[in-house]
Amino acid sequence: MSARFEGKTAFVTGAAGSGIGQATAMRLARDGARVAVTDVHPERTARAVIRISESTGAQVIGRVLDVGDLGAIASTISDVEAEIGPIDILVNNAAINPVQPFSLMSIEDWDDTLKANLTGPMELIRLVLPSMTAKHSGAIVNVSSVAAYTSPSGEAPYAATKAALHSLTRTVAAECGPDGIRCNAVAPGLVWTRFLEKNEKQFRPEIEKTPLRRYGQPEDVADVICFLASEDSRFITGETIVVSGGWHMGN
Repeated sequence: MSARFEGKTAFVTGAAGSGIGQATAMRLARDGARVAVTDVHPERTARAVIRISESTGAQVIGRVLDVGDLGAIASTISDVEAEIGPIDILVNNAAINPVQPFSLMSIEDWDDTLKANLTGPMELIRLVLPSMTAKHSGAIVNVSSVAAYTSPSGEAPYAATKAALHSLTRTVAAECGPDGIRCNAVAPGLVWTRFLEKNEKQFRPEIEKTPLRRYGQPEDVADVICFLASEDSRFITGETIVVSGGWHMGN
């Protein structure tokens, strides 16, 4: 175990699945952080808390949270800070992606995606800023996607919200830098998650276009997130780091 996050409190959304969120929560806990695991699925959240705490020995708590519910965000932030302290590290990972042609997209799907992928992260950032400002310290990492650059067919609201998240990242970095707060993003490429597993046949040809010739693993992205959350990246803010094995090299 490393101690680079010793004494820090981390809040990770969408952290109970088998993907980037749980890998990030696990890595933060292994490196000494107190971690709040949040996810929309109650049973999955409880299992993730047990798995991470038993694997790391860290203080890990779980909260059920739908990041599209602004009222729930406010109460969850207050609850977590009361139990394990003011949040030093915020990882906005939770997102939804209703895949279907744009011509068939319902306004409900558009609105739901906007709430979960952009408005929710914005509200989380807004609510952690006061305590970070008071300490003149804090790290925010937004999990985006290369879809923000490639605008894949069938993923219009997802891609649009991820592109907007890049802009929000830069604005927060510019405005909050003088208060000692850094805000960055990561844009994963093809990472082996349940979504990719379900659509593996569709994405398999892309591996031949990837210089490293493999899918990413959640831990590949989690390592970059934790780098951006740590003092190792103390002079980096307002940036988006693409983590795609070279699949997407330009932006």
